[in-house]
Amino acid sequence: MRRSIPWSGVLLFLLVGISLLLVECSAADHAHDHDHGDAAMTPPPPRRSRRVVLALGAANSYVNWTRVEEAQQQQMQPTSSSSTLWTVMHADLTGFGNLMKENGFQHALDQYSDKLIRVVQRLAPDAILVSSKGLGLLTYLIDRGVWRGPSILLSPIPNWSNHLRAQLLDGSNDNECIHVDDEALFEVEWLASMKILKRVHTDTALGHPLIVGIGTSDDEHFLIVDMMEESQVCGNAVRIEDSEDAEKSEIDNGAIHIRTTFVDCPTWSVYSFPGDHGWKTNASNAANIAFLVDQAFLDA
Repeated sequence: MRRSIPWSGVLLFLLVGISLLLVECSAADHAHDHDHGDAAMTPPPPRRSRRVVLALGAANSYVNWTRVEEAQQQQMQPTSSSSTLWTVMHADLTGFGNLMKENGFQHALDQYSDKLIRVVQRLAPDAILVSSKGLGLLTYLIDRGVWRGPSILLSPIPNWSNHLRAQLLDGSNDNECIHVDDEALFEVEWLASMKILKRVHTDTALGHPLIVGIGTSDDEHFLIVDMMEESQVCGNAVRIEDSEDAEKSEIDNGAIHIRTTFVDCPTWSVYSFPGDHGWKTNASNAANIAFLVDQAFLDA
């Protein structure tokens, strides 16, 4: 006896199969767009309950991001909305630091540049955070047109690289040599870095925030704030303390956050916290790092 075909079951099977196929095609198209997209285009961030901060490390000391996120929770106001919450994700650049120490920053960047760009394009972070020599990673991403958004810098230190050289040549002969003595090299590195940063973090109130954290030591101030000011890319530095505009907080035992701005870059802020160049790895400053991230999202 011939069995009748259960057409209702077949129809259900076909509908499920078509739905799955559409989902797979959509995912494949999405992956294709990322893999073959222009490096100069960062896709819009996906809808998510928390903002994502991408931490990029070069040869940095360890920062306890779990403690930093816990500090965020402790500082939250009862009226805070989910849009103000953030989480830190860090790119796996294992080996970058050793390559940089052995062969220089540019050699390490050459080996990791493709991976770095893919991470930013696929994650589409809401902000990027770099520490110390990670500044060179950020300026590279900006120079390539990959990053356009809020940036957080922890004790940034520039490194000589091809994209800094190109910035100084500014359309001149690419084969031209730049002769800089050792004493002036650091100033030149800062000059080129500042010019690249200003492309995104512009000299108008519409620019993306650039938030910098440094230690209170004299070396930190000289090697970072003084060099930034000396470049004159953003004009003179203005220190704000003990005034109506001073940033005050109970985070660090009631200490006042010493804030420095620049005349020609109103979206830039530099905050000083207790310690030297290693202040960011001190557990007592976890709340201060959380404070810096919050500043990057204040007007978002």
